[in-house]
Amino acid sequence: MKERLSCYERLELAWNLQEADRVPVAPVNCYIIPYLAGISIRDMFYDPDKLIAATIKAREMLGGGDNIDPNITTLNHLSMFGRAGWDQATLDWRIWDDFPPKGNLPSLFEKALIEDYDDVMERGFAPLLYSKNGAQAIFTRSIDEFLYYEFEYPKVYAAAWRRFVEEQEVPLLMGGRACHPLDMLQYYRGIANLTQDIFEQPEKVKAMCDWLVEYETTMAMRDAMIMGAGEVPGAEVIFFVNGGPPGMSPRIFDEFYWPTAKKMIDIFVTRGFKVHCHWDNDLTPHLETIKHMADGLPKGKLLLDLEKTDMKRAKEVLGDRICIFGNVPSAMLVYGTPEEVDAYCRKLIEECAPGGGFILSTECETPWDSRPENVRAIVQAAEKYGWY
Repeated sequence: MKERLSCYERLELAWNLQEADRVPVAPVNCYIIPYLAGISIRDMFYDPDKLIAATIKAREMLGGGDNIDPNITTLNHLSMFGRAGWDQATLDWRIWDDFPPKGNLPSLFEKALIEDYDDVMERGFAPLLYSKNGAQAIFTRSIDEFLYYEFEYPKVYAAAWRRFVEEQEVPLLMGGRACHPLDMLQYYRGIANLTQDIFEQPEKVKAMCDWLVEYETTMAMRDAMIMGAGEVPGAEVIFFVNGGPPGMSPRIFDEFYWPTAKKMIDIFVTRGFKVHCHWDNDLTPHLETIKHMADGLPKGKLLLDLEKTDMKRAKEVLGDRICIFGNVPSAMLVYGTPEEVDAYCRKLIEECAPGGGFILSTECETPWDSRPENVRAIVQAAEKYGWY
């Protein structure tokens, strides 16, 4: 058995497609943390010290792991609304005190904020900010509140997570968060409208995606720097979200999603950041395209976090180019048993771990109502089966 490494050293070797002492394990734990620790969703968003204390408590209940998601990082698209502005503006998502059934977690609110692509590209975000379809409750916030959550709160939040990393010696999953423009357009136009646009006005969709690139990359890198990129382990990682609209054909993926994704990845890496691509849906049909993610970039800067994708196939196609991350099914964590989770993890490790470049994790995010013993089984499986 190799000498036991630190969490960060173990993750770094995986990012660099090398074998560590064992397979890193990093469940993406978000809403389950306040749920298990007994704090409200509102406290999770607004009180970093309570969130940190809850994280420490929940990690003990869930068996730990090699990094931690600094929850509620940069949920700030259209950031002039302050934290969670994008969600509040476009989807009318609410910050509830309670978990279901009393409260609710975010769900899709299908209204078109963008009526005319050219209008937005000419005038900026004003047509979205003042759309009659936007969530009007956001305008009840005071100017002081907007300014605090946009400029001061990120610093308070980052300081709390810096203390966590120093005291717990556990790196962050990310420092900044970016969203693919095509994914953002699902919310700004609505999925039905965007699907129609892709076929009826494809050049406008592409132009709008290009228009959003500079804004989205700049905001993500700014947030990563506030979080301590270059000083706080893990803060140098940009969490690049989503796989675009579900069910894209290879042609649509290659024409509408991929060029913008590659452009943003290149910007992040050339500016000195690492990129954790958290791309949902089943991307198995697109792996031959995705393998070109690493073209022209130094080794060790990319990770692909897969939800429904065939991990064995992903290892075959990407294994010598990109670290892969995933993907214990969410339904299994809620409804399954520790024995089922253990067997699934063992299979993932056997198929994906040889040669390095694999991190054992969840399918997307750990559901808030997952059985704690099932999440612990993921961490324990890495210790049982993951030693190189």
